[in-house]
Amino acid sequence: MTVTYTLEVSKARFWGFPKLLARWRGSIYRLMYREMIVFLVAYYLVAFIYRFIFIPETQRDFERLAVYCIEFTSVVPITFVMGFYVSFIVGRWWQQYMCIPWPDRVAMQISAYVQGADERGRLMRRSMARYLNLITVLTFQATSTVIKRRFPTIDHLVDAGIMTEAERAELDVTVTPHGNWWIPASWFSQIAMVARKEGRIHDDLHLKSLIDEMMDFRGLCGTIWSYDWISVPLVYTQVVTIALYSFFVACLFGRQYLYEWPGEKVTKSHDIDFYVPVFTIFQFFFYVGWLKVAESMICPFGEDDDDFDLNWIIDRNIQVSYLAVDQMYRRFPKLTRDVFWDETEPNVPYTAAAANYKTLPFTGSTSAMNISHRDAEWDMPDLHMPVISEEMLNKKLAKEDGDIDEAKEEDVESNGSRRIDERRRRNRLTSLLFGNSRSSLAHSQSGSKMSVNSRRSHRRPSITSRSPTMLSRQWSGATIQKAGGVGSTTTAPLSPTEDTLSNLMEMQDKLSMTGDAAAVNGGLVSTQTRDECEKMEEKQGATSLSNSGGSSLLPAKVDVPPAVIELPEPSGDYDLLNNQSERSDSFGRHSSTLLGQIDDSQCLLGNSGESGDEQTHSRSHLTEGQLYKLDVIAEEKNHPNAGSMNLPHFG
Repeated sequence: MTVTYTLEVSKARFWGFPKLLARWRGSIYRLMYREMIVFLVAYYLVAFIYRFIFIPETQRDFERLAVYCIEFTSVVPITFVMGFYVSFIVGRWWQQYMCIPWPDRVAMQISAYVQGADERGRLMRRSMARYLNLITVLTFQATSTVIKRRFPTIDHLVDAGIMTEAERAELDVTVTPHGNWWIPASWFSQIAMVARKEGRIHDDLHLKSLIDEMMDFRGLCGTIWSYDWISVPLVYTQVVTIALYSFFVACLFGRQYLYEWPGEKVTKSHDIDFYVPVFTIFQFFFYVGWLKVAESMICPFGEDDDDFDLNWIIDRNIQVSYLAVDQMYRRFPKLTRDVFWDETEPNVPYTAAAANYKTLPFTGSTSAMNISHRDAEWDMPDLHMPVISEEMLNKKLAKEDGDIDEAKEEDVESNGSRRIDERRRRNRLTSLLFGNSRSSLAHSQSGSKMSVNSRRSHRRPSITSRSPTMLSRQWSGATIQKAGGVGSTTTAPLSPTEDTLSNLMEMQDKLSMTGDAAAVNGGLVSTQTRDECEKMEEKQGATSLSNSGGSSLLPAKVDVPPAVIELPEPSGDYDLLNNQSERSDSFGRHSSTLLGQIDDSQCLLGNSGESGDEQTHSRSHLTEGQLYKLDVIAEEKNHPNAGSMNLPHFG
């Protein structure tokens, strides 16, 4: 029933749209000619009563009423109200058309996925296609007056061949108060599952795709059902209708020809008596026609001239779906080469009637834009590339090579530092200063709580003893602070000699007289002058160099360390420290033996006559390297082959 005039407006021409005014079917005249006749009859009836029936006094009253109605027509926002309402109705009308279900996609998948040229395979495909059309017919039967007139009952569907007797009986058994239009969708799904179990659908993905397409088809039918259920709000339609009809009721009185105008001292009559209200008729035609358009489009599944032709849609869907799943199953033309087989750019010919429409390919709107050579030059007058000579290039390359070598050396050093830090993290106790407990650091001469060389040791608790096994894994070198400045370090080798052993034996006797084992464990070390250290270095000579395998550097004078803020102790090393403290008792009993192995006792040990507290206090000023030197030499006493061990040497 849709009125199509696309061909008449396919080309803009003279008198194009006015030609459409002569059409009657689907025209605005057919919609509103009744309303127009009623309005004109009412207008002339009021005019006849005013002119020929009313007495002069009554005419004056009518004239005052007419002026009041004219003022009312200027107050009603009729254009604003009608514009929004009609635009809303037109949008709803197009959305309902987009919800009409078309079974083409599902039918194509049924033909491709449900295999089997036998009778059962054909029966499955045709039944699934018929169920799709049955969903559509049951939906439109409940929402469209046109389809309801064509299929009033379920028996008519059976007689028409859309449903079988067995399906009708199954539909009657299924009791549901919410409509039965969705039941064939369930039948479709069950048949698809049976086809998958029988192997007619070869893959689960094909089954899923088929079910998804059917669900989309069912969803469109459900949307049409919802549009029939949820109408345009009644209040909106009532407001528009009241505004429109009240406006033209006021026009019946306000647009009349009047003999006199109220409020005028003299009689004012019209120059021309318009017996036909031309512009009032145009205004009625515009506004009422606007309302009639909305009325015809609010339900596109009805019986108006421009409503959707649902009967044609149902007939077309049934024919196309059966054709796709049955007659076109496994049928396609023979594969042959096309006429453009050897051409990379096929040129389809034009007829003489279409030759004028042949155009060149579109290459962009700026492809025809011309830029002059002057405007195309670069606007960079101050930027010039410098002239690079061969000599300058060689210097630059040599400098880059030197930077690369320095970077490699720094990378090697950084790798060594990372290995040292990793070993320190594994051992957990290698960076601690023995004898520098919190109590001894708090009473140092400078009043500081930590020396510069013990910056790393503040992260872990101090212990007063180390086991011989642990000492054997420590460094063979020691870091000693120079006298020239705080923080600079040198590396001194560790190598015991016969003279140092005899000197240390004497120190052992003196220390045993003190009877302070705790002081021995803590280390009785005092600071020696640089002159005494130089004498011991000369006395030791080359023997120490050969034993240690490293370069010998003079020990430095230990200065007073600067003040360092004590940081909180972590809790990760307490278990390891407790295990080490248990070994400190056995190690304390051999303190005299450990001190007897110290090389260069005049440089590293203080006067034996000092008391335990004083010696402990003096030991707190030793560097980390000096303390490790004491420990390693003591370990070499218990392990004679320690000199030949490959102990790591770190600076």
